[in-house]
Amino acid sequence: MMMYAKGVFEGQAPTITNWDVPNVRKFNGEIVEGRPTKGYGTAEFNYAGKLYKPEPWTEEIQIIKEKAEAWSSEIIGRKIKFTFCLCGLYETGEDTIPHHSDTVPNLTDHVLGISFGAPRILEWTNYSDLIKKKTNTSKVHLEGYFLKSETRRILLEDGDAYLFDGHSQMKSTHSIPALEGTRKRISLTFRSGL
Repeated sequence: MMMYAKGVFEGQAPTITNWDVPNVRKFNGEIVEGRPTKGYGTAEFNYAGKLYKPEPWTEEIQIIKEKAEAWSSEIIGRKIKFTFCLCGLYETGEDTIPHHSDTVPNLTDHVLGISFGAPRILEWTNYSDLIKKKTNTSKVHLEGYFLKSETRRILLEDGDAYLFDGHSQMKSTHSIPALEGTRKRISLTFRSGL
């Protein structure tokens, strides 16, 4: 399940300072330079080879978190509580994220992404079969399978949100490809189940 909504959080971008220095790491056989990030919340989270020991919620992010929980709970039909938020800074349209599947603790845990600032493309690819053996890994197995896939491209603008669960991450990948000529974007990715 992946849900997408326009402008739910429009005009609510938080002020984030003292971004963490990006990691350089190997991903799917390629050297990938990360982007500046910052973690907030009450639970630790391991992302892209780095253990985030988050800072406490700021007032601005707490307000967004509460709205995010209410909105997500209404969509899902049960109470959602987010315990971690990964903030990412994209300085230009050349800052990208390759196709990947998110780590989630369980199939019923949720991730809510919110985009603030300049537009970007979210590329979402669904596969005809499972591409992971378990939810709590981002490692996918696409080699050797006769998988059919369907890719959807969504234009993310200021305040747009997308919500997905662990079930979706067992059969899909997503990315933020390059978008020439665009400006700064901040993403907030809230997570439950940590």
